[in-house]
Amino acid sequence: MKKFNLGIFAILSILNFNGCADNQSSKPPIKTQVEQKYNQYYNFYYPEIIITSVVDNLTINDVIVNKGNCKYSKETLALHNGRGVAVPLLPSELTFGKQLEISLDKSCKVLKIDLNFRT
Repeated sequence: MKKFNLGIFAILSILNFNGCADNQSSKPPIKTQVEQKYNQYYNFYYPEIIITSVVDNLTINDVIVNKGNCKYSKETLALHNGRGVAVPLLPSELTFGKQLEISLDKSCKVLKIDLNFRT
């Protein structure tokens, strides 16, 4: 019996922008979505936030989920000379169409995402 079967897309959470935008247009400089991903090795689902830039130059400085109550790893693993090296996830510079993916703890139910960014 599976308790958690939401499919690929989860409901988009409430989104607050805490940043300074040079152009004061009504369109936000990013698109945000929350998806449920499956870990096939440990057999569980976990939420993932996907932030996509819709401007040419965007820097994501911080991502706060559920007022800081939903934690995620601040580093990602990259290969360098055949060895795994920890690379900071933030700040992250994105150009148009590029994405930042943040995997959250499986017990997190995303209700609010606060972004600190600069365009």
